[in-house]
Order: sequence, then structure tokens, then C-alpha cells
Amino acid sequence: MVSHACVIVESNDTRILCDPWLFGGCFNESWSLLPPAAWDAAWLRDIDYLWISHEHPDHFHIPTLRSFSAEFKARVVVLYQKNNSQKVWDELIHLGYARHKALPHREVVRLTPETSVYCYQEGQMNSSLAVMSAGQAVLNVNDAELRKPDCKLIRRAIGKPNVVLNQFSIAGYGGLVPADAHLKRVASSILTNVIANHRDLGAEVTIPFASFMYFSAIDNWYVNNHANRPRDVVERLRHEQLNVVTLYPGESYIVGEKHENEPSLRCFDGAYASFDRLTATPPPRVELANIEAAFQGLCVGLCQRYPKRLLRALRPFSVHIVDLRKKRSFAVSRGKVSDFDESLATDLDVYSQPLWFAFKYAYGVQTLGVSARLTLRSGVRNWQAHRVLFAMNNAEVYLRPKLFFTAANLRHIRKRLRGGASQLIRRLRAGVV
Repeated sequence: MVSHACVIVESNDTRILCDPWLFGGCFNESWSLLPPAAWDAAWLRDIDYLWISHEHPDHFHIPTLRSFSAEFKARVVVLYQKNNSQKVWDELIHLGYARHKALPHREVVRLTPETSVYCYQEGQMNSSLAVMSAGQAVLNVNDAELRKPDCKLIRRAIGKPNVVLNQFSIAGYGGLVPADAHLKRVASSILTNVIANHRDLGAEVTIPFASFMYFSAIDNWYVNNHANRPRDVVERLRHEQLNVVTLYPGESYIVGEKHENEPSLRCFDGAYASFDRLTATPPPRVELANIEAAFQGLCVGLCQRYPKRLLRALRPFSVHIVDLRKKRSFAVSRGKVSDFDESLATDLDVYSQPLWFAFKYAYGVQTLGVSARLTLRSGVRNWQAHRVLFAMNNAEVYLRPKLFFTAANLRHIRKRLRGGASQLIRRLRAGVV
């Protein structure tokens, strides 16, 4: 265990480094590591493969990837899901990574004489990776929201995994109010899903990970009050009579061996005890003109990629820009920002910098939700419809016929028909893609 979602999986003949985030913040500088990474740069000499699960910056952390040596970048083979987009590969090439291997959805791929991997894609972004060697399998579920049908397909391909690594705490919030009630349910449902994955996959052991962070900005700090901790996971799984192993960064687990959890749990208790000494970071101020320019630039791209009738079906959404003390209405179909009656309640409350970031980058609105930096007071369905549009735009799923019916899209859709359709329906119903 290195940090957050970063682990090294080692077999007899290969070592795979997964999702390295070793320093600094992410999600528009609103997440920070807790506890810090346990890392020795000398380990890079023994790494053969680098796996990136998806493009979220706590997994595809560009500052960390940039910091690795030129020798490592030239030698290591990067593994990433095969999909309809080239943008992650382009960025890796830009960073100097010379060797790549795309992993098809639901296919076993042999890496070495003794080790194979199996990639399972979920939604428009997430993927899990099984590493199989010497009759054993470790499944890195990561952020994938696996349900019983997904687990059934995975088991059919790899058998029952010996170890499942699974996310165990809150990894974003869409801003629904009242926050306390909703976040309590979210935290509980995540542990329920960890238990369901353990049972549906037939796992021997679950290792909680991918949640070793805290919300570090003043506008998302409140989420920390509801976060699950490793001791919570141990208590829930033990109550269900399921085996769980906890690893503090720097610790290792050998598949099938006994492991004592209490030393690592005491280390986590100490890390969380220091939480009161941490401080929240205030977001910088961004002027209204810059926010409006970013929104208009986003809308120009949307109008080129999506039918006008679809965009016109979206009602404008209103925002109280908290630090500017201004209210504005945003209409995607026209790329227009209008004054909003100061006496009326808005749909969203957002600080200026995260709002500008949401409009400035294709992944910005997803960042806004994952980083929990908005309060959604009304217009829930309308905002969810916008989120679906923005997520499709980021995933490069464009609905203008000449952009949709491309060879890459059609290959991707055909490959994802089994399992992908039910995933998409579930996420559309929830308003998140």
C-alpha cells in the first residue's frame, strides 16, 4: 500500500504500480492525502507496468506522473482501458511515456509467462483490474460501482478473487440538502456496497483503500464529518463475518497469509487524530467576466457536438456565486449568462473559482460534484440533466450524427453492449454518468 488508490501488486514475474498519487492536491486543489504516501523512488527500478484506472486526478495524477524519471517513462508499459477516446494516451505521450498497452473490456490479457490481467469497464470512465498469477487473483475494484450482474461477469472470467481492493468512503457529493442526512446515507451505502461486492465476487479478503484523503477546501470541508474510516470498515465486515485486511501506507499483504489489523488501525487512528490540526483552504476569487467567458466557450463546443433541439430542452440553471455575492442564470442552448432576481432563491450555491473551473474544462462539472463544492437547493432534475450532458461531453460521446457514428465509437459501443447498457440506465436514472 502506497497511498489512497496507489498500490503495488507483485507476482512471481512482474510488478504493477497502480494509480500513483504521491503528493500535492487534486480535484481543483480541494482533496489532500491523509495519511501521506509511503514512497521510495528506488521502487521504480522494479516496476514493469503502470496501470491507470481512469482519468480522475486522484488516479491519473499528472504532477506525480510528470515527476517520475525519464528512464522509468521510457521503460515502463502503461496499461489503460481501451475505449473511444485518445485523450489519456495523448497526455501520457506528452508526459514522456513511450510504451502503452490498451486493455479491452472483459478480456484476459497475458502480460508475462506467469501473469495475466483482466480489465472490466464500468460507466463511461471507471475500470477495475484483476491481476492473476499462480492460481491466485487480486481484483482492484477501485472506484467502479459494481453490481451483482457485473460481479457475475467478472467471476465467470477470473473465478473467485482471493483479494478485493475496494473504495470505502465518500468520494464526492452532488450538493443535495440537507447535507447531513444525505451524507450519512451515502457513507452507509458505500459500506453496504463493499459488503455486497465481497459476497457477490466470492472474495476471500477485502482490503479497504482509495479513500485515504480528506476534503481540504473551505466549501467542501463539511463532508469530512461523515467520512468512513478504516476502523468503520473492519467493524462492519466483521459483523457480517467477512474477512478484511487493513494496510497503512507502507505495509504489505501476502495473499493467503494471516494479517493482524490492529497495528495499522492504530496508525490510522493517529492520522485521523491529527485532523483537528489541519486547515481548510479558501478558494481564490475569480471575477464574473472570466466565469461568463468560460461558460460561453463551453457552450460553443456543446453546440458543435450536440443537436440544438437537445440543448434547447434544458432549462437555464441559476447560481448564487457566494463570494461575489451575485446571482446569475446560465442558458446552455444560447451560451447566455443573465442577471437573476436577487430576491429569489437560486438552484445552486457555488464559489466563483470552482464555478469558473467547472465551465473552463470539459471535466470541470464532474470535478465540481466529485469535490463536493456546490449546494443544490432546487432544480434537481434540471441540474442532473445538465450533468449527464457535461459527462457525455467529457467522455467524448457526441450526439451529432457525424461525430457519433465514428469507427471508434461504434467499436466501443459494440464491445460494451454486455453489461454496459444496464450500467448506463442505472446512472441515467441517478442523473450521473
